[in-house]
Amino acid sequence: MVKRWTSILTTVAIALALVMPVSSVSALEPILTVTKTPSPNPASLGDVITYTFTVTNTSSTLTVNNLSLSDDKLGAVTLDEPTLAPGEVATSTSTHTHTVVVGDFPGPITNNATATGTDSNGSPVTATTSASVTLNPYTAFLSLTKAAAPNPASPHETVTYTYTINNTGQVDITDLTLNDSKLGAITLSATTLAAGGSMTATATYTVTVADLPGPITNTATVQGKDPLGNTVSATSDSVLVTLTINKTLLTKAEVLILSGVPGKGLAKAPGLQKPFNPKSRAAVRAGKKK
Repeated sequence: MVKRWTSILTTVAIALALVMPVSSVSALEPILTVTKTPSPNPASLGDVITYTFTVTNTSSTLTVNNLSLSDDKLGAVTLDEPTLAPGEVATSTSTHTHTVVVGDFPGPITNNATATGTDSNGSPVTATTSASVTLNPYTAFLSLTKAAAPNPASPHETVTYTYTINNTGQVDITDLTLNDSKLGAITLSATTLAAGGSMTATATYTVTVADLPGPITNTATVQGKDPLGNTVSATSDSVLVTLTINKTLLTKAEVLILSGVPGKGLAKAPGLQKPFNPKSRAAVRAGKKK
């Protein structure tokens, strides 16, 4: 009798074991798949990336209820079907976009989408997918032009150099510095120049007799950093300032020196440091004294 009941209980246990896994299979079976497609890919700075989503019930027997989809970058995604019978597909009905900004670089832009629901046995089901968008490099460029006035110039005249810096790239440039090969560091009104922006700076140089016969030649270089810390620079074309001699701007000593009059003391003689008078012969006579 005991053996008979043992046999009956064994049969019942086996039958239950065959039936019960049907209710728990959804916890093990990956019955959902998520597909996420970004476009364009690759993308560039300022591009609008549009994402489309589909969720598929890959089960042959179980229905998925209370279906929802969320993206870790874009938030909740609306689907056209909250319930999926076996083999059915749900598609996103709303437009989900992301505009590429400087902070996304160097890329790629990667985000995950997760679908959740419950199967027809009441067990939770979930699936996750990710998508990556490669980023094309942005452009980071500076240009520099330089002008001088007056040109030509004479000793004792002040030449004003004007520098124009243009940001011709797509991103802001920071830590700007400007240096002139003759004048050294040039003060700027700001150290950041926005994309598409422009700024000017000026510096002066007083021409000396030592600069003769000229021309005065110099270049300038601007340098800064892009958002990723890369160095961006530009160098101006050479500016040539032609030199002339305007005796009315010279001292008596300078006229004598330029005339070839010898004498090491001419440049320091007090009386010869006065402005030259073209109508006076005193400077010439003084230079001829032994």
